[in-house]
Amino acid sequence: MPTFGKKSLEKLNTAHPKIVKVMNEAIKRFDFTVIHGHRTPSEQFELFKQGRTLQNGQWVKTGSTVTNLDGINKKSNHNYLPSHAVDIVPYPIDWNNIQRFKDMAKIVLEEANKLGIKLVWGADWDMDGNIEEHKFKDFPHFELDKSEL
Repeated sequence: MPTFGKKSLEKLNTAHPKIVKVMNEAIKRFDFTVIHGHRTPSEQFELFKQGRTLQNGQWVKTGSTVTNLDGINKKSNHNYLPSHAVDIVPYPIDWNNIQRFKDMAKIVLEEANKLGIKLVWGADWDMDGNIEEHKFKDFPHFELDKSEL
């Protein structure tokens, strides 16, 4: 049975207790690592800058971006403490194996459902009409549904 490594546990334990509960059940069925729980505003801003350059006082998209949330003007669900979101990746990590992300998500969402906890998977954003920032599939991302907060 898979278990969390030290770094994954440290990151997971910055998340909301409901997320921790779900992930502790899911790891029993599928091996994954936690890459993000809570992020400070400065950590969020570093992610926001990826794929952008500062031009005339404005951040302009110049490449592939990671997030539209800068952690200052627009908060991510990762910016709360405890975090309302986690990013997890199937282990061993292969960013190109989308089927493994789907397999992992299926198990995570099943475990959440068993526990009566509503989670939203980042790959479902563009299908469920969520807010404008979410027009891409964020396969590693899971967040508490607003009704859970």
